[in-house]
Amino acid sequence: MLTEIKAVVRIELTEQVVTALKEAGVPRLTVTHVRSVGSGVDPKNTKFSLELGTGYTEKALVQFVCDARRVEYLVGTITKHGQTGTAGDGVVFVTPVDRVVKIRTGVEGAEALI
Repeated sequence: MLTEIKAVVRIELTEQVVTALKEAGVPRLTVTHVRSVGSGVDPKNTKFSLELGTGYTEKALVQFVCDARRVEYLVGTITKHGQTGTAGDGVVFVTPVDRVVKIRTGVEGAEALI
């Protein structure tokens, strides 16, 4: 069974989190620059956006798919390397994945992640 992990982390800790995930054996992942709004906003680093009409904090969204048996370990890796202990550290989402297909080859399942 496969699982998707999405983690919204502080920009300044993104490199640490990504390096730790690679060292933990995550073969491929995606990192996207995002704006966090709502209760997860770091009050010390909030910017106001006319476009959004609210305060926001710049964050990174790190996402990847892994074997469900590795979820606890990988979530622990993210929290260990992405935590400062202050408001705005981020959040991790864990979601089951029904199907993965490698576009180039059509290979499906866990083999598509390699």
